[in-house]
Amino acid sequence: MNTKLMLSSVAALMGASQAYAADPTVYAVPEPEPLEYVRICDTYGAGFFYIPGTETCLSIGGYVYYQIGAESRGPGDTPPLTFHPGGELTDGWYKTVRTRVNFDARSQTDWGTLRSYVRVEANWDGTNGLGGGSDGPAYIDQAYLELGGLRMGYTESAWTSTQAGGVSNYPGTHSWAGLGYGYMQRAQLSYTHTFGSGYFATLSLEDDALAGNGYIPDAVAKVGVNQGWGGAWAQFGYDEDFLGSDGYAAKVGLQWNLPNATGSSVRVVGSYASNANDYSRGQFDKISAEWSALASYKHQFTSNLSASVGAHYYRNLHAGLVTTNLDAYAAELSTVWTPVTNFEVRNELAYSKIDGLGGTVSGFMRFTRYF
Repeated sequence: MNTKLMLSSVAALMGASQAYAADPTVYAVPEPEPLEYVRICDTYGAGFFYIPGTETCLSIGGYVYYQIGAESRGPGDTPPLTFHPGGELTDGWYKTVRTRVNFDARSQTDWGTLRSYVRVEANWDGTNGLGGGSDGPAYIDQAYLELGGLRMGYTESAWTSTQAGGVSNYPGTHSWAGLGYGYMQRAQLSYTHTFGSGYFATLSLEDDALAGNGYIPDAVAKVGVNQGWGGAWAQFGYDEDFLGSDGYAAKVGLQWNLPNATGSSVRVVGSYASNANDYSRGQFDKISAEWSALASYKHQFTSNLSASVGAHYYRNLHAGLVTTNLDAYAAELSTVWTPVTNFEVRNELAYSKIDGLGGTVSGFMRFTRYF
């Protein structure tokens, strides 16, 4: 073989090899899709998180409790303050189980906080279904929306609870039963304005289920203040129709937080009602009074143990649109123990007495797990 030809061939092959090495085949590798983790939302307090892909914060919470109650009521006795299911006059233990789940969604807008709230609840009290053996049906207990100070939907009446209400919300004693304060839930359109330094004012138009003039709602107005020392409030409720007539109720209250005793406070509340109406209802099977006065003291012994005592006096009970000149009173003792976080043991014992009727002792023990 010609030596020159062989060397030329080798050089040509080496050049081709280098050309291929300098231009390798490239394969496209797809980039991994970004993962979106749940983010904590601390704008509205603990428990909120951002719904993925949105700027809306959501909180899911609630509780489950088991309650054992009893009462001494007999024929001709005063209705008890801690009602058992069914209203039977039977001695024994009354058990109740409740579960509640709250969904609270909020986001910020140029008009204030946009909020929607739904509360789902189910109860079993031994009377559900034939023989009390069926499950307690779940239902929507509350549902409303808010934009700034505007509230629209079905929830506690403004007589009971309002935006920015603070210590005026659930205006009874320190106990869960409260010794009577006209608790109710209403479909409503309400507005709350806050003035700074803890001052607020609320006006609420509330559905009365077409009572009387179907175009005229009931109305509630409330003003108050909440500060470090406690709070004070005044409220007025107008019932457009009750037994064919209108009626109203007024209430003032004060809570004083004891200095150098964190968690301890004193509450006093006074009320007046023109006649029996939706805003004058207390306990005693919805019997109301022309005048009433309530006082309560709560002492926080430790961070996980408190006790309270309270009393409520009713002057001149109503019988529909007239007064009876009968009086009534009630007293209570309540303790709350939280041995571990989110687990509560609550005990309440009450005595109620209406003139001319026998007195009734009632109470319960409740175990609650919050989440």
